[in-house]
Amino acid sequence: MAKLLIVEDNDFERNAMQHYIDWDILGIREVETAFNGLDGLEKASAFMPDIVISDVMMPGMNGIEMAKNIMRMSPQTKFVFSSGHEDVRLLQEAMEVRAYHYLIKPLKQEELIRVIKKTTSILVDEKLSSIAHDKVVEQFRANLRYLQSRFLEDVLVSGRTADDTKSLLVQARDLQLNMIGMYKLVLAELEFGDDADVFRCSDALQLVLHQLESVCNPKHAIVAKSSGNAIIVLLHSLVSGEQEETRIIDAVDREIRTLSEHGGFKFMIGVSGRFANMEELPVAYRQSRAAAGRKINLGYGQLVYYSEEAESREGWYELQPQDSKSVIARIIDAAMEGEYAEEELDRLVACARTDSSPSMARLQSSFILLFSGLNMQLAGAGESLDKMAEEEQSIYEHLLQAKTIPDMKQYTNKIFASISSYMERKKRNKDDYIINEILTILNQEYRHPITLASLSDRVYLSPNYLRILFKDKMKISIQEYLTNLRLSKAKELLKQTRHKIHEIGEMVGYENSTYFNIVFKNYMKMTPGEYRNKFK
Repeated sequence: MAKLLIVEDNDFERNAMQHYIDWDILGIREVETAFNGLDGLEKASAFMPDIVISDVMMPGMNGIEMAKNIMRMSPQTKFVFSSGHEDVRLLQEAMEVRAYHYLIKPLKQEELIRVIKKTTSILVDEKLSSIAHDKVVEQFRANLRYLQSRFLEDVLVSGRTADDTKSLLVQARDLQLNMIGMYKLVLAELEFGDDADVFRCSDALQLVLHQLESVCNPKHAIVAKSSGNAIIVLLHSLVSGEQEETRIIDAVDREIRTLSEHGGFKFMIGVSGRFANMEELPVAYRQSRAAAGRKINLGYGQLVYYSEEAESREGWYELQPQDSKSVIARIIDAAMEGEYAEEELDRLVACARTDSSPSMARLQSSFILLFSGLNMQLAGAGESLDKMAEEEQSIYEHLLQAKTIPDMKQYTNKIFASISSYMERKKRNKDDYIINEILTILNQEYRHPITLASLSDRVYLSPNYLRILFKDKMKISIQEYLTNLRLSKAKELLKQTRHKIHEIGEMVGYENSTYFNIVFKNYMKMTPGEYRNKFK
């Protein structure tokens, strides 16, 4: 299956192509995106796509120039260009990089699917023609885990009758799966966050799979990836005693908990009851999902056994519920004074209790009222809540999409801490101090990876507010300042030292030498080598 890179500077079109087409059916197993030609080149150098769908006209570097650079790294990559201009010159340039198709915007889904089908077909033909017969077995082994995962997922999700049991056992043996009852299912759901890097997620999933395989006895457990960011551990061949069963479940919990601490992801583990027959595995899957679904109340980081009795006994906050309006008023008043009492937020959550169980809908409604009231208070003080919110998603959308009550509390605490801090700084006029802190960090740490999120964490501001504050004070964005600083240091090293070009790039914060050359040429209108030659 192929890998696809989508390069499009229009956010709506890029997201639409990524999320509203079933790429898996078209033979695409991985999809990465980039927002312009420079970003596309950087992503391609690590991702190595088989197919690139790219807009032609983009700022910084157009699609044709990006394609030429990618072809130097990966000559076999197939390019499909899109443009709103029926320009003969652009078409000729596209042909120079052996573009397979040139589509005119607005793109039609049917036409794009037809083009991708044709392109993937060409990829398949090319690969088959270059692979000898003995490579077929190697290909099967390389994809064995994927085939095993798809088979298990089909059994668990779709469900089979008792008449299918013999056929399932044959298929399982063909895929080297030794599945014998009794059965129990462990489902681990991993949460990386909406903005997580696709490479980091993939690497983390593979690491978890590898570690679980190393601690699970294959005589009693099969580890496989499930849909989304989930992993299933199918316990089988369980004898009457529970010693091996308990050992495997404890090992799964321990390994995932350890990897979560170092990998920066959240998790929830659900465990089903025991079943004697293979056709009952879909029931085990539903039970394990139901157990993992209790993260809504408990939050992430839990191992939960399926048990209606335990679920009915689940308690909630010990704080007595109060009138939500008075609690909301106290939280808002404290924030406007530059203070924030987290206990009051617990009281607001307690107001959502219904028969000792929390109501997610009532809680979302209360939190929306909280932020609506805060927005009105800030507007009266000449401030804007939107300016302090996350850039990619509104506060209200985030609350409505919250998956757990602890997550909702954590997010609200973060926003209110930022607002309280802002109101306090407003009194003390600390903005200049923040800017000086950021400048110090940039000038001392420009050699290392620096992101807006990491900077905002160090000065206790939201990324969006820090971006606005820096631009307002310095008349330049943080990224532009950091790029100018790095290139200034690079010019000094080019003039005064004999270090190699790629070494200088690494010394000023560019690990990818190709990307360093592109950025330098884009700003200086000459390559690093040409700049150095001027001073010989």
